[in-house]
Amino acid sequence: MSIEQNKAIALRFANECWGTNPNWKKAWDELVSPDLVHYFCSWAEPICGIEANKEFEASLFQGFPDIQQTIKDVIAQEDKVMYRSTLKGTHTGMFMGLPPTGKVVTVNGSFNLLRISDGKIVEWWYEVNLLEVMKQMGVIAEPALK
Repeated sequence: MSIEQNKAIALRFANECWGTNPNWKKAWDELVSPDLVHYFCSWAEPICGIEANKEFEASLFQGFPDIQQTIKDVIAQEDKVMYRSTLKGTHTGMFMGLPPTGKVVTVNGSFNLLRISDGKIVEWWYEVNLLEVMKQMGVIAEPALK
């Protein structure tokens, strides 16, 4: 696949595989390898397999069902595509074991790096500042400045 084709796959993933899209699971089936390895926020263990990843994604969107993503930058090279986005949503459902706070959260720096092979996403690295998310949700206090 060409760099431009990989970029198109990544942007389609960013837009159509978003949990607020009613057909997001179908788009996952078209774009994602059954053996996807997802490295989420530097966790010690990756999330492996498309079905495990679909379950995980569904749980994240339960917490922020109105979340919006705005793509800011896209960089593609060989079999990898990276995009940076901003996220904004209201915490109205369970999120990572935390009950709803009703707080609006805005994150200016979600990073996704996708490796694409034979037209399918086979590896996904995702980083977002979860500490900042938790602060905005009000579940972690802001440190006092001296």
